[in-house]
Amino acid sequence: MLVASACSVSNPVVGPSTPGASARGSNAGSPAPRNSSHPPGSTSRAAPGQTNGGALASGYADDAAVGAMARTYLRGSPATSLTVEVDWVSGRDPSGTALDHLSAILRRELDKPGGIRVALGNRIASGRSTWSLEDLVSLEKANRSGHSGGGRATMWICYVNGSFAENANALAVAFSASSAAIFRDRIDDATTSLVLEPEIERSVIVHEVGHLLALVNIGYRSRYDHEDPQHPHHSNNPDSVMYWAVEDVSVRNILRGGPPDDFDDADRADLAMLRG
Repeated sequence: MLVASACSVSNPVVGPSTPGASARGSNAGSPAPRNSSHPPGSTSRAAPGQTNGGALASGYADDAAVGAMARTYLRGSPATSLTVEVDWVSGRDPSGTALDHLSAILRRELDKPGGIRVALGNRIASGRSTWSLEDLVSLEKANRSGHSGGGRATMWICYVNGSFAENANALAVAFSASSAAIFRDRIDDATTSLVLEPEIERSVIVHEVGHLLALVNIGYRSRYDHEDPQHPHHSNNPDSVMYWAVEDVSVRNILRGGPPDDFDDADRADLAMLRG
């Protein structure tokens, strides 16, 4: 979900992913999507509290709207490296498997000759039962260790307890150009015997980073018709990790075979275009 950008787009953003997320270190051009020939649309549809479809920046703008840092993340300069800091509220620990999966995808999609590091940061002693956008911003200010500058770009992802005050169904939310929160308790709530918690976590973290990379149509218009008109800034393909249900508790009912955990061809084509 992206709000102001948060995902559960009520004011934020959230398909089986194609296998291949483990391909590391490759920046080869993304394949052209199949069956996607529609021309780009015209305008951004951002609404109050929703993703701001403003201009994409070419430098450092950690606190700007979701998607503004996409080109900086994707390109080899000015930032030659990326550090993803992952903080967590005590008891809501991130899965090493999910972080490794995210790292593999970032290494495939981003041009970062100086390397990409996804690493645990700060353990936060206590949380709260609900989190407003303002609460998340305050949490970031109090705990985030690094910001983009020099030759390094940064992202901040925090695993928290409780739920998102603006959308209790949201499993996560991207709320600035470089920041996202994952609601670990809500992921647990979405877990069933058919849709397992590790699968959901792996999908959700990639989904939110996809929003930070400006997917889908955040500040640009894709050459391909792959945005869901009912869920702006999400893919219309249930086999894409950018499908809306990935970041919503509905994942337990809609994606019974398990949620996708990788970008589809259209997503990757958009990333290649933004990377240039």
